[in-house]
Amino acid sequence: MKIHELELFISNYEETVSFYKNTMQFQPLREGADSTSFQTGESVFTLHKDETHAYYYHFAFNIPPNLFQSAKDWVAAKIPLSLEVGQDEVSFTASKAKSFYFEDPAGNIVEYIARSETTTEAAQQHFKAGHIVNISEIGLTAQDVNTCVEEILNLSIPVKHNEVISNESLNFMGEYEDGAFILVGPVGRRWIFSDKLAIEAPVIITTNRGTIKNY
Repeated sequence: MKIHELELFISNYEETVSFYKNTMQFQPLREGADSTSFQTGESVFTLHKDETHAYYYHFAFNIPPNLFQSAKDWVAAKIPLSLEVGQDEVSFTASKAKSFYFEDPAGNIVEYIARSETTTEAAQQHFKAGHIVNISEIGLTAQDVNTCVEEILNLSIPVKHNEVISNESLNFMGEYEDGAFILVGPVGRRWIFSDKLAIEAPVIITTNRGTIKNY
């Protein structure tokens, strides 16, 4: 499964759009008063204005594994990195990946992840915004995890490694070799590298298998 486009609904819209355009140097595709889209490697990242709520999300971008430290230094020079037990990065042994996190002006928990087995290394040695490969993850929080998982399974998007579905933790939906996942989990679960609990929030996820809409 590949994520072609991710659409989020955020408050603090103008500042957040400016953050991604000017600070994180994302390339705008379409800019508007109520909606802005950025090209992020192979994926499109879209922000819709919603000032009546304070939605926040967890999402991730894949970056080349050989540029992990360079990317971390590049981001840390612009915005403080988030900490978990005093650490500003984490290694996922089973996935052979490393990540660091930060929070954007809308309160989203943003992750840059380097997957050594599924993301190609870059020819360059110094990270730039254009090195983002694609959207790697989006958290999809649901009151009824099983029903949400079943709807995604119906699009021929499997649970990673055919793992047993859990109502209490994250279910990674997608094939391991594609390096892109929809993380289906319950309301109230804490996002790592944050003190925020998972909330239901509207999201549109356009994949190569179909579109998931959570309203």
